[in-house]
Amino acid sequence: MTFEQWQKLYSVARDRADRISFLVIERARKVSKEAGLDPQLLGIHPHNAMAAYKCGNPWPEVDYKKVRKVLWLLKRSFLPYRLLDSYTDRIWKQVDR
Repeated sequence: MTFEQWQKLYSVARDRADRISFLVIERARKVSKEAGLDPQLLGIHPHNAMAAYKCGNPWPEVDYKKVRKVLWLLKRSFLPYRLLDSYTDRIWKQVDR
């Protein structure tokens, strides 16, 4: 396999990883809004809500079952890139140098 062929394979795989990650994050935004949180503050708002809940100060009108789902989704948003790394490591070994 030539480097140019590898680049094409990588580009296709990277596009797929980007789309999958985007879909997971969009789903997390939707669930975050349903939970009563601001979906624009996806990085910190669910974390702060759970921290308050664990300290015994739950936020009113927040669905903590959905907050847990948001945090679960956010943890999985990086999985497509881990798979991409494994895939590219495997096909990189086939590149003629």
